[in-house]
Amino acid sequence: MRSVLVPAGLALAAALGVALAGWLDPVHAVLLATVATVVVLVWRRLDDGAEEPWPDPPEETRPGARHDVSELGWAAFTRSGEVSQRVVRRVRALAVARLARHGVDATDPAQAADVERLLGPDVAAGLASGRAPTARVLDGWLAAVERIGPETTTPGPAPAPPTGRHPR
Repeated sequence: MRSVLVPAGLALAAALGVALAGWLDPVHAVLLATVATVVVLVWRRLDDGAEEPWPDPPEETRPGARHDVSELGWAAFTRSGEVSQRVVRRVRALAVARLARHGVDATDPAQAADVERLLGPDVAAGLASGRAPTARVLDGWLAAVERIGPETTTPGPAPAPPTGRHPR
């Protein structure tokens, strides 16, 4: 009962004030108080209902590397705009593997000159540092690693000496 009387009493007090001030005649002031009371009571009784939660995204994994590429793309940058450490580690591992195929051990300080020759001094210093690069610097690192190629270019077997006979 109190939930009805409090809004009704406040609305009637406001109506009395409005009528005494001369802003509305007493009949319209009482009607305004009644409408305000009804609106407040209906508002309190309304139920927001149960909110339906969003469905979970599907967790299907398709064959191929699509999931890995998508995950790596989302994880590439931190909130500050720098490249994440996960991506930096992957690029460093790629550089070490490519250098190893060319006979250069990137972890050996004695071969630092060869690393700089193949990757360039800026890229070699950046890969060796512990700082997270920007996207532009990472692009330079990847271009340098791609430039050295995936395989070593060792010379093949020597051609056979001419035999004096013509091939058929």
